[in-house]
Amino acid sequence: GPRGNGKTALLRWFEHEIESQGEAVDAVWLTPSEIPNLDALANELTPPSRFDSLRPEGVSLSVGVGRLAWDLGGQPASLTRLLQARCRRQPLVVLLDEAHNLGVEVGSMLLNASQSVAAKSPFLLVLAGTPNLTAHLNTLSATFWNRAEQIGIGRLEPVAAGEAVARPLANQKSPVTISDEALAEVVNQSQGYPYFLQIWGDALWRAARKENAAHIDERLVSIAKATFDKVRSIYYEDRRRELRAQFLLPVAIQVAAAFRDRATLVDAELDRVVAVALGTDPQDQEVLRLQTGLADLGYIWSPPGEANRWQPGIPSLMRYIEAHEAA
Repeated sequence: GPRGNGKTALLRWFEHEIESQGEAVDAVWLTPSEIPNLDALANELTPPSRFDSLRPEGVSLSVGVGRLAWDLGGQPASLTRLLQARCRRQPLVVLLDEAHNLGVEVGSMLLNASQSVAAKSPFLLVLAGTPNLTAHLNTLSATFWNRAEQIGIGRLEPVAAGEAVARPLANQKSPVTISDEALAEVVNQSQGYPYFLQIWGDALWRAARKENAAHIDERLVSIAKATFDKVRSIYYEDRRRELRAQFLLPVAIQVAAAFRDRATLVDAELDRVVAVALGTDPQDQEVLRLQTGLADLGYIWSPPGEANRWQPGIPSLMRYIEAHEAA
C-alpha cells in the first residue's frame, strides 16, 4: 500500500501478537539496509551466538568486530539449511519492512530460501512495501511469489477512521468523549488516511487538555484544525516537491483533473489522461513509466484484487496540487 497507510504499524502489531505467544513462535524484524548480502542475511535470521549448534556441514564461522558471523561462501543453499534447522527447533516468522528497497541479489536468495524452508518447516515470510513492491518482486527471479497472499493496505473506511480517533481518546486514564458531529468532521477532513488520523488525534487531545475538557465538540475541532491544517500543508508541499523533482508534476496535475469527479479510473482512461499530458500516444512506453512513477509515490494506486481500477492515494492531495498550480 501507499506510504502513510499503516503498513509498519500492522507489522508491529503482528510482531506483538507473535511475542505474546511466548516461546511458541519466534519473530525476526528486518529492513533491507540490514541485509546487504547473503552473510548479513544469514546472521540476522540465524545469529551464530544462538544457533552455532545448527551449523551445517561445510559452513564456517568468522570473528569480526568482536562477534561471530557466518561465512557462507556465497552458497544460498547454506542459508536454506540453516533456516530449516532453526525452524525445526522453533517456528519462525520473518517480518521485512520497506521490502520495495530489497536488493535484487539478496532478495532473490531470501525468497527462494523461504519457499524451500516453508515446504518442510514452520516458516512464514511477511513483506511490506509501497505499491512498487509487486513490480520489484518480479525482478527477483522468484516467480512463485505472486501465489502468496496479497493484502492491500489502503485508506480506512469512515467507521474505522472514526474508531481510530475516538477509541484512544476514550481509553485514557481521564477519558475524553467526542460528539458525533465533531467526529464526522474529523473523518471527513482526514479522508481515512491513517497518518492524518494520527495528527487529528494528537491535536484533539492537546486541545482538550489545554481547556481541561472531557468532551470534544465542534468548537474544539475548529481549534485543533489549525494544527492539522499546518501539518497537512507541510506534508503536501513535500509531496508536491517530490513530484516536481521526478518530473511528474505536469502529469500529476492532469491526473488530478481526471479524478475531480471520479472515484476510480480504469487502465485505458488513465492511459489516455497521461498520454494527453505528454502529447503522445496511449501505447507509448513513456505513458506506463510515468504511471508507475505516480504509483510508486502513492499519488495513485490500484489495490490487489481490484485490477483495472485506479484510485487517488489521497484525494485532497490532488486538490492541493491543482490549487497550487492554478495559483
